[in-house]
Amino acid sequence: MSAGVAPEAVIPIEATLLAVALVLASGRLIPRCIQRMNPTVSDCFLIISILNAIALFITDVMTYKMGGMSDDEPPEETLIKLGKVQFAGNYFYDTGIYLPKLAILALYYRLFPPTMPWLRKLLYGVTAFTGTAMVTTCFLDTFWCGRDVSTNWSIEEGACNTFDSIEVFRTDWAMNVVTDVSIYILPFPLLFKLQLGKRQLWGLVATFSLGAITIAVSIVRFATIEVIHAWTNVFVLSMAEMAVAIMVVSLPSMRGFLRRGSFFSSKKYYGSSGSHTGGYGAQTPIVTFGSSNKRARMHIDEDSGSEVELNAITRTDVIYETRRVSVQFSDKTADTDISKGKAS
Repeated sequence: MSAGVAPEAVIPIEATLLAVALVLASGRLIPRCIQRMNPTVSDCFLIISILNAIALFITDVMTYKMGGMSDDEPPEETLIKLGKVQFAGNYFYDTGIYLPKLAILALYYRLFPPTMPWLRKLLYGVTAFTGTAMVTTCFLDTFWCGRDVSTNWSIEEGACNTFDSIEVFRTDWAMNVVTDVSIYILPFPLLFKLQLGKRQLWGLVATFSLGAITIAVSIVRFATIEVIHAWTNVFVLSMAEMAVAIMVVSLPSMRGFLRRGSFFSSKKYYGSSGSHTGGYGAQTPIVTFGSSNKRARMHIDEDSGSEVELNAITRTDVIYETRRVSVQFSDKTADTDISKGKAS
């Protein structure tokens, strides 16, 4: 085995990566719990992703304790247990890595307007491909060695083992990186159609481009297995890819762009209109996407808790914002006149 991360350093590094991912995920999920908001579909996939990452960390801890990260061969009575742990770890990485992707795609369904049907069709296609790749990976990891999955932890010489199969690894990696690239480039046609200043536009591009970090980690992991053969690095890079994917989904900066005017800013860069309603209530932003020939109205709870309204305006390539404002009127002069009339 080539020089890599020391076995005793693998678990602390993984724990640090997982902790950072959990902190960022908490920044997204805890405010929703405090505000008693129902979790979105994206939130649900994020929560499952976190549980999956924790399970992957546990299998790596067990592998380390059983001697699976050292150069020395573990005792024969330990090999069967180690094989079972490694077989389970395949699911938590190979299949589990798709959970953050589904969380991002769920967010895209909230961002991509129906007034851009070609982009929505691309989103449907990428979603279908991602789901198919996830199911294919799961079946491949399970049945590559045949219907008898116990072959994967057999200690017989030459027994088939999915964990050590280079063909399974290459196939899983190819589907993983293709889905990553597809999800990474998907929002850019929408971003470049927005009427934003350069600062806001490049801020959004940088935010969505964070997915490139996940792709880079995946490529480094592939090279480590194919060329470097530093197996302890593989454990670290697997957790790094999972943790970074969770961070990309969870980054509070993305919510900041969507909520505080960098994305939907009616005062600076594109049109807005206002409506007034009587009574009491908080301001609720209503985002309107243009369409000249038909009117579609839809209310959705955003990740920020706002409502989204799809209305017909004159343009199809911009995002408009209106605000529902509650106003209370108090006419002191009229009250004084009424009081004087009663007194006389």
